[in-house]
Amino acid sequence: METDRLERQTLETELHHYQAMLMPFAYNVTGDFMAAEDIVQDVLNQHFLNSRDHIENPDHYLIRSVINRAINQKNLLRNKMEQYPGRWLPAPVTTEEGIYAGADRARILHYSLLVLLERLNPKERAVFILKETFDFTHEEIAEILNINTEHSRQLFKRGKKKIMPSVVRVDKVNEESQQLLQQLADAISAADIEKTKRLLAQDVQCVSDGGPKVSAARKMLAGQDRVFKFLRAIYGKYFPIGATSTFSVVNHLPALVFKLNGKIFRCIVFEMDGHVVRKIFIIVNPDKFQGLDD
Repeated sequence: METDRLERQTLETELHHYQAMLMPFAYNVTGDFMAAEDIVQDVLNQHFLNSRDHIENPDHYLIRSVINRAINQKNLLRNKMEQYPGRWLPAPVTTEEGIYAGADRARILHYSLLVLLERLNPKERAVFILKETFDFTHEEIAEILNINTEHSRQLFKRGKKKIMPSVVRVDKVNEESQQLLQQLADAISAADIEKTKRLLAQDVQCVSDGGPKVSAARKMLAGQDRVFKFLRAIYGKYFPIGATSTFSVVNHLPALVFKLNGKIFRCIVFEMDGHVVRKIFIIVNPDKFQGLDD
């Protein structure tokens, strides 16, 4: 009995370790939290249920399995996105105390970069993530993707060209970030357009994702006036009685999470540039809240 108990504990510890290690790989490639969870779970189920005697390096074997499944899943998602209503945004995840306890949250990409990576095809995306985020060599990437080293280099170069120079440096979220969002929320609620404009970059952009279930702006909004009017509507006629908003850190960016009767119904992620907001991502698709602390 004691031996069985120790074996179960060892298995649970090992399973938790691999869940925490593999989740960032799957999520960064797919941008979809539920899909990433399913990928990791399926790979680990096969790994622990089947014989592992032939596996010399379990970490490498599992990373390879997860990455290739994530690429296949991303290809499926991209096909579905052709019929997606409006803009598609990645599913946000909490990066303070979210995902799996002990997960390498530092490896979860910041939200603005995840959005930019949608410009890449799945294989370009995987190469970029493995090289830039996980510091894999092109030789290692080539082995994982079953391609040659030169092809890996080409995919990386091509992918980087597609998203540069759009990539921005993201400052660590701090108390000042929270204060700025509170000022913005107060200014919008008070219909103080001048104060709101001082907190928004002149070329501010706002993108919404409601999916097939919730109505949302179908096109990107740009400029202080248009963005202010839209945010004013969100804090006015689209703010249900009894709803609350709380500050959070989502994909390493400051965010506001909105709840009604204890359930999340909206998440707004902000990309800041100094003391102004440059980009706003509004997620109202209810299928994309599983990665947030509910």
